[in-house]
Amino acid sequence: MTKILSNYAFVDDINVAQKLLTAVDSQEYYPMDTEFERSRTFYLHPALLQVHIDDTFYLVDIAIKELAELFLPAFDKLILHSGSEDLELWRQVTGKKPRAVFDTQVAAALAGYSLHTSYQNLVESEFDVSLTQGMSRSDWLQRPLTEAQKEYAVEDIYYLGELKQRLSEQLSQRGLILLFEVLMQQQLDNLDTDGHNEKMYQKLVKSQRLDKQQRARLWRLLLWRDQLAQQRNKPRNWILKPPEMIAVVQQVTGFEDLFDIGLYPKFIKYNGRALLAALHGRDTWQDTEPPQIIKLNSRQGQQLQAMKKAVKDKATKADIDPALIVNNAGLKTLAFQGETLEVLPTWQALIEAGF
Repeated sequence: MTKILSNYAFVDDINVAQKLLTAVDSQEYYPMDTEFERSRTFYLHPALLQVHIDDTFYLVDIAIKELAELFLPAFDKLILHSGSEDLELWRQVTGKKPRAVFDTQVAAALAGYSLHTSYQNLVESEFDVSLTQGMSRSDWLQRPLTEAQKEYAVEDIYYLGELKQRLSEQLSQRGLILLFEVLMQQQLDNLDTDGHNEKMYQKLVKSQRLDKQQRARLWRLLLWRDQLAQQRNKPRNWILKPPEMIAVVQQVTGFEDLFDIGLYPKFIKYNGRALLAALHGRDTWQDTEPPQIIKLNSRQGQQLQAMKKAVKDKATKADIDPALIVNNAGLKTLAFQGETLEVLPTWQALIEAGF
């Protein structure tokens, strides 16, 4: 990949960065990718930004806080592949959302590829090019970066601009541009919500058959764990793992019980009383109400099956995966709430497109 690597620049100087950004056009889409580390943190730890400006591919050292805060807000219309975490990082650094995004993985799924086609497979299919493998989990915070890391980083955005052009044409031919625009807006809207705790709550309640009091305890404990994880910038499971939370919910009534279920004494010393306050709904946790448990009755189950068939039929007509319209969890929520498919923007987009 000599051709690619001959056309890149590494940026770790604030003065160079400021000069470079004067060439950025706020109306233009820019191919972009990010590398980061989060295995030991709650928040993403920025490491590298790859962006294509004019004829050059830039590798920007966003481990330098000033460069991250300068560069990321400068790009308001992004071309990404499977970009949910890149968008999360963009939002974390800038405190806002981009104006627009073009996700080539979603576009590819609408163009006839499988739902989660990798960037490497998409490039190989569209351009008959095999890309570098095996560097995605390397240490992106190390400096200097290796030549292999640089090659991988540049390749990760090298074809994004042309993919946008090709896939846009394919979506237009298939009559799916409107649906794609809806899906991109949903991707941006998802930055405003974090569904982790509710998903975990629904999963644990279902698997453990918790009673009403235990469900309320679990929900408060999940929120408390999240709060502490953010304060300490540690992964949620470093605070409490799911089996530990279930043990707390089912077995703990007082302070000494925390030792009996095997929690670390040091953790209990510093966090035990705050944990108990959340568990028993004291102080700020007093009015915290858990989500409804999504469990369908017979009539709702029949509605779910009817909607599944309607979605499958619509997806077959449009030649797309049904999950691009709505996934099974979303359908179950609709049935539980007594809603119909007509409330879905994706469904309306397909109707408007003539499907």
